[in-house]
Amino acid sequence: MLYKRIVAVVSLILCLAFPVAAKTRIVVWHSLDATHGEPMFNGVADEFRKAYPDIEVEVINAGGYVASLEKLQVAYAGGASPNIAMTEQTRSAGLYYSGALLSIDDFIKGPNGIDIDDFSPTMLGAVTYEGKLYGLPYNTSTPLIYYNKDLFMKSGLQPNAPKTWDEILNFSRKIAKDTDGDGNTDVFGFDFYAWGWLFEAWTGQNGGRIINEDVTQFTFATEENIEAMQFVQDMVHKERVARFAGASGYNLFWAGTLAMTERSTASLANNIKSATFDMGVAPLACNKECYAPIGGGNFFMMNTGTKEEQEAAWLFLKWITSPENLAEMSVATGYMAARRSSMNAPALREAFRIEPRYRATYEQMNVAYTRPKVPFWNAVVGPALSTGGFYTLQFHENGNVRQGLEELDRIANAQMRDWLATLNR
Repeated sequence: MLYKRIVAVVSLILCLAFPVAAKTRIVVWHSLDATHGEPMFNGVADEFRKAYPDIEVEVINAGGYVASLEKLQVAYAGGASPNIAMTEQTRSAGLYYSGALLSIDDFIKGPNGIDIDDFSPTMLGAVTYEGKLYGLPYNTSTPLIYYNKDLFMKSGLQPNAPKTWDEILNFSRKIAKDTDGDGNTDVFGFDFYAWGWLFEAWTGQNGGRIINEDVTQFTFATEENIEAMQFVQDMVHKERVARFAGASGYNLFWAGTLAMTERSTASLANNIKSATFDMGVAPLACNKECYAPIGGGNFFMMNTGTKEEQEAAWLFLKWITSPENLAEMSVATGYMAARRSSMNAPALREAFRIEPRYRATYEQMNVAYTRPKVPFWNAVVGPALSTGGFYTLQFHENGNVRQGLEELDRIANAQMRDWLATLNR
């Protein structure tokens, strides 16, 4: 008994003299969900904890992109920001211009650095501001053409995806039908839903851009953009071979009465499971050029924490964006792995072998473009472009496309001038 007391006293003295080092704690916010990567991400975080037992990682699902950004802005303003946070492609600009993001350039070049040249330059554009990197691509995506091969063949077409706008139109002409004779098309070749990133795809494919390189002026009403928007409007109202779908989703596609739809590669895994027909998957069609906007999200380092916490956060960011982990995320969801070396990771190589449709999004990686990075995009320009704005004029009202795009320029550039004034630019 005396011996045990002596041992206990000695142990207590040693603990007081040599206290156990506290773990470095970091907090990570993401917007993944159960069907789009959350289980995979949680597993990767668990592996990190095993590899770095001296780092405590709290992973929090902060909700969807809109809700999480609002929470993030409040948290940063209140001094309670996470160390790492995910944002959607068009939602990081406000954080950057408010000083909420931390450059990772020194970490990349440091002793625990990475080969940044292994990442797709186009994907890195979304996490770059004024020449500096503030995060890394993670759950990135591009739109793809999903098409019903059975409906193609039933319409006398070969089951091959369209590669040009002319093919989209010509295929749609052969597919579209009025099956009940009421004068209205009820089998469609193509659909257009509330404009967002696909507006950028169609205008970009016609050689147009919606913002200048200096990010000082919107350019919606160029001749290239007007021509592109007139083409798609005519497919609906003049040719009557396409439909405007609003936000109704895939209903007609799964019902077998819509042949082609442009949707995210993030839906690839679920779409493959859902299809009851022979579903093809292909890169977007091209016109004057090929152009695919980048969607999905990225992880950013937040400008918070001690030096030790920032170094721990960098180790976590480096871990989750390793070639192997990005490949695993791609296989689990359909999101793109933004590193070239991920193409040789066992998981992705096996996925390509078993399911070649996973390759489609990578076939347009070199023509994938960063979306506009202005802090008012989703508050001002997005709504003016989408349902209730230009989309309603173009499709529901069959209105004047040129006038609609000129109005978009007016709205967007008024906000641009106000924002530039705050930057003294």
